[in-house]
Amino acid sequence: MNIQTIRIAALCLAQFALTSQVHSAELTLPQDGWASWQVEAVEGAPAFCCWSSWEVRDAARMSCQLDREPSSFGTRDHETTDAVRVYARTAGGKVERLRVLSATCQVEAKMPIRDLGSVVTDDSARWLITLSKASTGAATSHDLGENVLAAIAMHRGDLAHNALAAFAREEGSAETRKKAVFWLALLRGAAGADIATAVMFNDKDAEVRKHGAFAITQSKSPRVAADLIRLGNTDKDGDVRAQAWFWLAHTGAAESENAIAAALRKDSDDHVREQAIFALSRLPEERATRALIAAAEDRSLSSEQRKRAVFWLAQSESQGAQTYLEKVLAR
Repeated sequence: MNIQTIRIAALCLAQFALTSQVHSAELTLPQDGWASWQVEAVEGAPAFCCWSSWEVRDAARMSCQLDREPSSFGTRDHETTDAVRVYARTAGGKVERLRVLSATCQVEAKMPIRDLGSVVTDDSARWLITLSKASTGAATSHDLGENVLAAIAMHRGDLAHNALAAFAREEGSAETRKKAVFWLALLRGAAGADIATAVMFNDKDAEVRKHGAFAITQSKSPRVAADLIRLGNTDKDGDVRAQAWFWLAHTGAAESENAIAAALRKDSDDHVREQAIFALSRLPEERATRALIAAAEDRSLSSEQRKRAVFWLAQSESQGAQTYLEKVLAR
């Protein structure tokens, strides 16, 4: 093979590579109907798909019906994927529905789905970022905004990560910041968890800080318990402090009982103290029983607080709780 032939072959291969992918951020979607494209997923992305049942442990994977809301949607057994597909439905040239699913998930739709193939991940992310900004404050559905942010979070790379961080931090709507914080914590690893935690401590809106307390429990941060204890001890809003204790109990962290019991004694807000007792009931069963009995027996607490501890013991099905209640009734 001579040098001219090699050059021609190389040019042909380069041209094929350019035409086999969509490189423009301005994706060409149909005026009406569904379009889909595939991108690289963020590391550890959950393999989102649809299931025959969410309650049944061995439920079968099934096709997702794109034109209606899924009843059993998610992933099982921590299954992950390295590629996802974005599905967008347009009407009159405007996006009205969007979903992101594992590339291996089967789907069905009422109209044919135009396959755009594999799209450069950053180009897809740019298109989604533009869509998210355009839909902020517009007359779009709650689900569209949520799913656009979820799709951005599933994209690999710094562009998607930085955009999601900006949505979480900017002076936008509280709902947008809450959604961005959740997806950062869930999907963007340690860096995403750090941003979610920073928002949880610093956002001016108490509702966003409360949501941050939930979001970081979905992350892999090694500091979840310590950060929730700090939030419960320092936040100026009582509802935020109460949520911190609630989610701390749900983590099952070893330091939960002592931290919540301390809040019972020192927090000046009656609502926070009441919610702290409720939080004790959310601990793993036997630990919850021991913590509630300790609260019921603690004479430094008010009679109302001790009654609340007894109330939550009565809701428990643990044998230890029932035995304690029988002793109380026998006094």
